[in-house]
Amino acid sequence: MSVELLSLGTVEGLEVRAAPLGGVVWDRGALVRLDGGDLDWRLAFDEPHALARHGRRLYAGIGEWLVCLDARTGGAVWSVDCGAPVSALDAHAEGVDALAADQLVSLDPRGAVVSSVSVGRRGGLLRRVGGIRYVAAEDGIWRIPPGERAALLYACVCHGLYDRAGRLHALGEGAPGTVLIEDDGLAMVWPFADAASHLIAPWGKAEWAVAPRAGRGGLWVVDRRVQTRWQVALPGRASALAVAGNAVALLLDDGGPVLAVVHRDAPQPLLLGIDRADALHAEGDHLYLTHEDRTSILLVRET
Repeated sequence: MSVELLSLGTVEGLEVRAAPLGGVVWDRGALVRLDGGDLDWRLAFDEPHALARHGRRLYAGIGEWLVCLDARTGGAVWSVDCGAPVSALDAHAEGVDALAADQLVSLDPRGAVVSSVSVGRRGGLLRRVGGIRYVAAEDGIWRIPPGERAALLYACVCHGLYDRAGRLHALGEGAPGTVLIEDDGLAMVWPFADAASHLIAPWGKAEWAVAPRAGRGGLWVVDRRVQTRWQVALPGRASALAVAGNAVALLLDDGGPVLAVVHRDAPQPLLLGIDRADALHAEGDHLYLTHEDRTSILLVRET
């Protein structure tokens, strides 16, 4: 097994600063859809606070408005006034969940409101896992089962909510430090790698890719108890990490910028000297390297 990178070209005038959703990204006053290395469409918008996508439906929170677009064409489907700025979205087959101030609103694919629940605190992150909705609010992670009120699952500052094979995993910061929280009817809490000094991203069905921000530590893939599944030594200090399919890409500083691509079945990491990159993101098996006003798109291929 080996890994190779194929260049799909560079898009001038585009800065990818977050992982695309089906090729759709927000870029300084516009929503943009990329098709491989080509620009498919661009729509001028005020800055969205949140984006989500399921199939062809792309949802954007623009101020207090929730807008549904056809992701292939950029055409408007419907829009709904949520009464407060939309801070988070989560799309699924049944429609979309929207967080507006302390209200969690669920809408069907046609834009009709299905339910509205008060979380009690202003929230910033949202994730639906197995029909249960989770909100990361100012005071912790709230759990909202169908037809029930919100209940506090765990008090912490939350860094991220994730659906890991139908189970909630959340990264939080509390008195014990960085922890991994799992909902098993009650909060199961595991000490985890310090989020301030490590780059962390979900990998595979339930594992995590972890790289220290300082030194030449390399990359570890660990389980929820931080038990190592596999690891690779790398040169240089890591400044960014993104998961592309079964591979992990990192930006390193090793006397100059280096893009490292690691695969657990490849004996050696792929190391590529690059001119410069300010940001690294991934979607599927595509990597997006951004520097100033341009983004290079690479395909990660297993051979």
